[in-house]
Formats: sequence, C-alpha cells, structure tokens
Amino acid sequence: MADPIKAKKAKPVKQPKPVLSPEQKHSRVMEILKKEYAFENWLLAILSPILILYGVYIIIGKFGTAVDLTEILGSSGYGFIDFFFETDLKRILTGVFLILVGTLVIIFLAIPVVRPSIAEMKKVSWPTGRELGGDTVRVFGFLLFLILMFTLYGFAFDPLFKWLYNL
Repeated sequence: MADPIKAKKAKPVKQPKPVLSPEQKHSRVMEILKKEYAFENWLLAILSPILILYGVYIIIGKFGTAVDLTEILGSSGYGFIDFFFETDLKRILTGVFLILVGTLVIIFLAIPVVRPSIAEMKKVSWPTGRELGGDTVRVFGFLLFLILMFTLYGFAFDPLFKWLYNL
C-alpha cells in the first residue's frame, strides 16, 4: 500500500502568459506612465509656460522694463551662451525654439485630457437647427423678462431707498 503522505505531489502546471495585442500593450504602458510619472507631468505643466515666457522675453530683448537681455546675454563671457545671442537672428531663433518646446510640452500634456473628451463628444446628440433656434428665442425672451422685472423693481424701490438714505 502506498502511503499518501509520502507520495510525490504533482507539480502545478504553469499557465502560459496571455499574449497582449499592441493596443493592450500601449494602454498598459500609458497606465504605468500615468501612475509613475504624475509628479513629472505637474512639473512640466508648471515649467512649460515659464519656458514660453522666457522665449518671449528673449525675442523682445527685454526682461520686464528695466533689464536689457541683449546686453547681458550677448556679452556674458561664456562662448556657448554668447553664440545664441550675438546677433538678432540667433536671439530670435533661440526665443522661438523655447516657445516651440514649451508649446509642444503643453500639447503633450493636454492630449490625455482631450482624447476622452473627443470620444464623449461623439456620443452627444446634437440639437437640430430648429431646436437650437427655439431654445435661443426662449433664453433671450427670459432675459428680456428679467430685464423688465428688475427695471420695474428699480423704479418701485428707488423712492424707498432715497428716503432711507436721507434718514
């Protein structure tokens, strides 16, 4: 008789990993990026408008009203920095590049927000021209009614308020 305790346990059969489609892999990567790099996205959202602003300042050559950037940056003593500011064309191209990079970062950050909105907008049932016209007429009619009511209240209560102010 075989002892059930001493009998070898059968090895569990390994289940093969499911094969993910490219779309599933992409969504998984985006899910990881959203979880792991949320701080970096906030940092980019804060820094990209500053980058655009500096690009504008470089293009116009002024930082505020008091500081002339072309004198400071064009003669910094560092060859690498002076290269980008020694002529007006180079200064303008540097500013445009900074503005372009800042704008692209903002677009990159806006895509995850806008993409679901577009999908939801496709689900919306839009009013016909006749429904839109009717609703518009009703809204403006109500606004005219409110204007008339508040004008009448103004005429009615104006003597009372004048009397209270004179007390």
